[in-house]
Amino acid sequence: MTVGTIEKRRRRATATPARPAASARGWLWALLQIAVLGAEIFAVLFLLAQPGFRPQHVAVVGTKQLSAAQVRSALDLPSDRNIFFLNEAELSQRLQVLPWVRSATVSLALPDRVSVKVTEWKPSAVLQVGEASYYLNDLGEVLDPAVEAGSLPVINRPDFGSVRDGQHAVAGELLPMLLQLRSGFTAAFKISVMSFQLDRQEVLTAQTDRGWTITFGQMVTSDDRATLEPKLAALRALGSRIDLASAPILYINLENPRAPAVQMRGRK
Repeated sequence: MTVGTIEKRRRRATATPARPAASARGWLWALLQIAVLGAEIFAVLFLLAQPGFRPQHVAVVGTKQLSAAQVRSALDLPSDRNIFFLNEAELSQRLQVLPWVRSATVSLALPDRVSVKVTEWKPSAVLQVGEASYYLNDLGEVLDPAVEAGSLPVINRPDFGSVRDGQHAVAGELLPMLLQLRSGFTAAFKISVMSFQLDRQEVLTAQTDRGWTITFGQMVTSDDRATLEPKLAALRALGSRIDLASAPILYINLENPRAPAVQMRGRK
């Protein structure tokens, strides 16, 4: 080992003390980043706390039966919550509690706007319970008290009991069948169906414009409902032998389509 080699090693050993300065700069950089992050968090929290971003303007479109006040009440927008914390899907779901709402979408826009688009049900039939009447939607659910039936089919349920909005009054599978039956009845049989009745056993009866009734039987299960077609075929067969429009009929019972029963007036 030479004297020059020893000197070089001594120089290397004396060059290492520069590390503490670099470490101090790293700590200062980390503290600066923490300070910037804290300032950003403070700015965000300050922004979120501003009352200008709380929902103030609610615009509602697509409603005829519902009022804007009813929609706003169902939304239940919190007065102390910023618009950034509201969820559009959750707000849309809240509107489904309103019986008239078939579908609804809610969109949020800065700084404080809430836009609501509603698609309402159209009444498909009228439920008659005693003296009270109610509109029904396509699913057989109660919408609201009915002002008048108009051209809508009437379904009497004298034993239904108390009625509330959104309640199923007629099976969703049965109602479209009744609507179709009524719409094509006049063309097929030269008489009209004025109303239907379902008793507590779900036995279906139709009241004709000639004053007599047709009993179709229970309509509880899908198998029961599937018997409507053969029962109407049995009625067509009867119509080929009896003038349904003028015969003094009291009632026709189609519960057994293979042997329909016909009761005439003035006969026992």
